[in-house]
Amino acid sequence: MASIFPLLLFIALSAFPAFAFAFVPRDTIQLKTKKINNLKDKIFDAPMILKTSPTAFLGGGIFPFTAEYRLMLEMTTARNQSDQVGISLLGKSILWKLYEKAYNYTSTEVYKISGWRIQYAHKFYLLSRRGHAPSGFYFGPLISYANAHLAVGLSRHYAHTYYEFHDLNANLVFGVQAAHRNRTSFDLYFGLGYKNNTLYYHATTYRYAQIDSKDLGKVYNTHINAIFGINLGYAF
Repeated sequence: MASIFPLLLFIALSAFPAFAFAFVPRDTIQLKTKKINNLKDKIFDAPMILKTSPTAFLGGGIFPFTAEYRLMLEMTTARNQSDQVGISLLGKSILWKLYEKAYNYTSTEVYKISGWRIQYAHKFYLLSRRGHAPSGFYFGPLISYANAHLAVGLSRHYAHTYYEFHDLNANLVFGVQAAHRNRTSFDLYFGLGYKNNTLYYHATTYRYAQIDSKDLGKVYNTHINAIFGINLGYAF
């Protein structure tokens, strides 16, 4: 009996490490942290949107003279926020072309227009618990600056004699956007704010002066600014 006891003790000590390892608790905290990180990645995996505005083709930038050929990029910065930047080329608006055609403007009277515009908006989205930007109802500030050159007639255009428009806008916009990854997006918005327009006349390349713009009417000269538009794009 005494000779068997040391053998049983040796077997027990040999089996103890494997037995103990089987009951060691796993690192559940680390596993849960990984699942939470994966969940956050899914929540904030929002698309960026490249878009343009069909309404700006009719009249945008310096109303009523210019049309705006706009390209914008909206980037999600938080679950309920995004930044939107845009750059535009300005040309003659379709409405003004129709006006010139209706009144039979000659080549010495027709307007030659060119210019550019930049804009920036920060959007706050009103979301449900499961939603995330950039889809849903939103509001936020939008600021823009436009510069356009308008020459009356071809001869003045080639002589570098033109009117120069400066247009600064600051608005609070409200809108709704439908945007999902790998799909077309739709953005409808309107807003109210402040605008400051200034007008210069360039007699030559180096001679210019600020002039009174009262002849352009109350709509152009008022500091109250109202905007409305539609943006279409693709989310990726």
